[in-house]
Amino acid sequence: MIFTKSLKGSYYFKRLLRKGKYSSSANITVYVLDNKRNKVNNYLGICVSKKHGNSVVRNKLKRWAKESHKEVETRLSKGKQIIVLYKKNINIDKINFNTIIKELKQNYLNLGIMNNVENNEKN
Repeated sequence: MIFTKSLKGSYYFKRLLRKGKYSSSANITVYVLDNKRNKVNNYLGICVSKKHGNSVVRNKLKRWAKESHKEVETRLSKGKQIIVLYKKNINIDKINFNTIIKELKQNYLNLGIMNNVENNEKN
């Protein structure tokens, strides 16, 4: 990822969950907060509970979220801290990569951190 670094540390996660804005969809919730120190990069954290399955399933969900973020990374405003949370009630067998991409894009648009360039190019 070009402009995105990994968000590490429980302090940052707790602060973002407490003070950040959020948008929710059927399978994921996205929290966003402005990064006061670094206005050049974004920080991405992904949370998948152990209740979603074994480590293979959890890592697959994390890879999907990272790849979805990577697809829209150049369209995001910079200087943000972002957390992607998978909901507890998702059915792993019925969810796929395209669903995650669609929901992540919609949540980013709802939060106002993504420029909707695709629609502007069509007009």
